[in-house]
Amino acid sequence: MPLFDEFTNMHFFSLPGLIAVILIVIPNFLFMRKAQATKPDDLETAGIKVSRMEFWSRLMLNFVLPLMGYKTLGNVWLYAAIVILVLYYICWIRFAIGGCFYPDIYLNSLVGIPIPIDILNCLYFTVVSIWLCNFLGLVLSVDYSVCRLISATKAYQDLKTREYY
Repeated sequence: MPLFDEFTNMHFFSLPGLIAVILIVIPNFLFMRKAQATKPDDLETAGIKVSRMEFWSRLMLNFVLPLMGYKTLGNVWLYAAIVILVLYYICWIRFAIGGCFYPDIYLNSLVGIPIPIDILNCLYFTVVSIWLCNFLGLVLSVDYSVCRLISATKAYQDLKTREYY
């Protein structure tokens, strides 16, 4: 299976991996300051250990995808990544139109998907890792996804108990 041909077909740069990482972080940089301005100071998260694991797995994932190149698996995975990315951008656009109110990141669902920004982010990294046949990227994306979804679920539960609307 091509996904497991890890080091036999490796190159030390992946332009599609670099583009994939840049495309997913653009909205984070655009709205980081605005969202932080409305973030509750006492927001409950999953804790320091999960947050650190999430940070390090995301950081390593952002280096592994562009720096470890392989052949791509197939267009189905690319199209799935594009669809996920479009939905992700729709969530961020809706967030911007709504005034960048931090709780909206967690409390506004998209077509029935709760915490859509986080779920779509995790799906995107997983699908891109599969498309790029990057097994290390897949392992890191699963680790990141587990940590991110634990944190997002805890934040969602905390914010849901508050009176915002």
